[in-house]
Amino acid sequence: MSQSTSTMRPKSEADYRVLKQASKRLIKACGGLEAASMVTRVGHSELARYYDPSERLFMPIDVAADLESIAGNAVLSQSLANMQGFALIPIEPQGTMGQTHHWTVLLAQLGEETAATMRQIGAALTDHGTFTAQSINNYQLTRHFDNLIQAAMQLKASIAQRQERSTQSRNNPVYINAGLIR
Repeated sequence: MSQSTSTMRPKSEADYRVLKQASKRLIKACGGLEAASMVTRVGHSELARYYDPSERLFMPIDVAADLESIAGNAVLSQSLANMQGFALIPIEPQGTMGQTHHWTVLLAQLGEETAATMRQIGAALTDHGTFTAQSINNYQLTRHFDNLIQAAMQLKASIAQRQERSTQSRNNPVYINAGLIR
């Protein structure tokens, strides 16, 4: 069953070119075609087809997952999210993966990030009366909002883990042999 070339696709050709370009950046971030082919299920010639604008072939999601894992960056996922009107923010800041904090610490961090963001917004508005490209850059508002969202997502993840542990402990009660307790 062949797909007609006249099929109406929901995205523009420019959108699909963005995905091709993101695929190329992702492969480059993995060290190039040869290096990338060593960590996923397809060879270097197939990988090259994924970013060739004359090819109708796009990178499969499992290959993208492999390569983004190696690259340490969601290059293709971010482009796809942007195309759909979403943004990706890492839950864990770089360099802190695996560190866990109590939810109260995360709540305090959320408060600190909220305050820092509000201070920067106030300073930008005081200086310019409105948001300008210059004030957004000077006061690093985008970075502050990213940090704020990241802090909220960390707290959300911590609360979800706490909820999951609570649900598991209720569903799997631990029985103690009273004869063993003295």
